[in-house]
Amino acid sequence: MAPKGDNLNSIIGEGSVFQGNFFINGSVQIDGKFEGELKAEAQVVIGETGKVKTPVVEAGKVIVAGTLIGNIKATEEVNLLETSRMLGDIETPIKKKKK
Repeated sequence: MAPKGDNLNSIIGEGSVFQGNFFINGSVQIDGKFEGELKAEAQVVIGETGKVKTPVVEAGKVIVAGTLIGNIKATEEVNLLETSRMLGDIETPIKKKKK
């Protein structure tokens, strides 16, 4: 799901659980469960099996295919895929809803 050439440095895999603060210089893909503060320099991808609960996801780009409970603050764009479920507010210059 992360575009080629994007600096994807971390994956929280399906079946994994992470609680706490996660700050990353690059991108992260979440296919498991995450609860806490989440910031990425480049991109956050929440896969179809991903479940995220956070006050705010901060990143350049955010792609949601799974479940997000929390707000998004993106400096570039937000993509909500057809499989996404989200409860929160979105702050970004570009919003896209894809099927």
